Amino acid sequence: MSLLTLDISKCIHTSNKFAICSKCVEVCPVDTIKINDGVISFTPSECVGCGGCDAVCPTAAYDLDDFKPINYVFNFLENDKEIISCRDELPCIAALSVEELLSMALISPQKISADIGACKECAIADKNLPLIEERIEEVNFILEAMEQEKSIALEALNVTIENEAKEILSRRKLLSKEGLKKAVSIKQQFENEVESSDTSQKVHKLSSADIAKIKQKNIPDRRSLLLMAMKRAKVPETFHTIDVADISFISQKDLDESSCTNCQMCYRICPTGALSSDARGSVINFNPLSCVQCHSCHDVCEPDSLTLRPTFSLANFFEPKIETLVRFTIKRCDECGNFFAYQGGELLCRRCRIEEEEAKELWGIE
Repeated sequence: MSLLTLDISKCIHTSNKFAICSKCVEVCPVDTIKINDGVISFTPSECVGCGGCDAVCPTAAYDLDDFKPINYVFNFLENDKEIISCRDELPCIAALSVEELLSMALISPQKISADIGACKECAIADKNLPLIEERIEEVNFILEAMEQEKSIALEALNVTIENEAKEILSRRKLLSKEGLKKAVSIKQQFENEVESSDTSQKVHKLSSADIAKIKQKNIPDRRSLLLMAMKRAKVPETFHTIDVADISFISQKDLDESSCTNCQMCYRICPTGALSSDARGSVINFNPLSCVQCHSCHDVCEPDSLTLRPTFSLANFFEPKIETLVRFTIKRCDECGNFFAYQGGELLCRRCRIEEEEAKELWGIE
């Protein structure tokens, strides 16, 4: 039985109580994942181990103990496989994200097919099959827009995988290194069975170690995989621009300079470092290739200065560059002495200006 775990330090709800992301809740075929006041919980015994929650999570916060998508992709490519199937070392095709599927299509010299033949008799197909179809459609659309002349076919195949015969360990084999590894594996499986049989709801709470990990700001492995795949892809003659609604895992952004207060929340809250600044906070830069479209920066922007650009240029994959969204004039506040983004008028930072307005209201001064 697969054991699902959550790295709470990666979940955007951990660092942002205003986050509206609920993708894992929406795709869970057994409705065991819950979000209550920004706290994630699920019941281990109810999880079917399909891996769909990890594939849809922008920051890949979920993990199955017996399935690592990145390992599956490398194994698939190294063995020149042509069929992606839940009958072959894959809990469900829904466990693969758009980025992983796109990487496989770009790197593989073979024509790849996604086998949905087993979905007819699958208890979770009602929820997972539409997800699979949607991701394959997105991958094929992006491939076509990139002029790659590749695609992933969605087919109902009768794939059969030969399973290795179960071995009975002799005393000699049990004492060998191979046997000891097998014994450790069996022990781990037993422990997972015990934990996964837990019928209580597992509520994930933040520890000091999690807080330290939040500050690391790393991109998921699948993004690194995609960037590697892009280096092998044929550079198109034309860099097309697609509607932002047609790509789910990356974006470009615009920022309204007139309403931005330089509160710094957007780049402080960004889990991957896609948004950044300099030591003085005089600029907001954006790296599209690090954006995972988690929407967290938009959730904390009070004046709604930060918006998704309506279109996304595929040139970002082939000629990546960091964009400067806004530059600020930095001056020292006459009241508190701190540096702030000056936008005209008195040399007062936003905090001191608010305090002055509140004091005037309290004292009845206009």
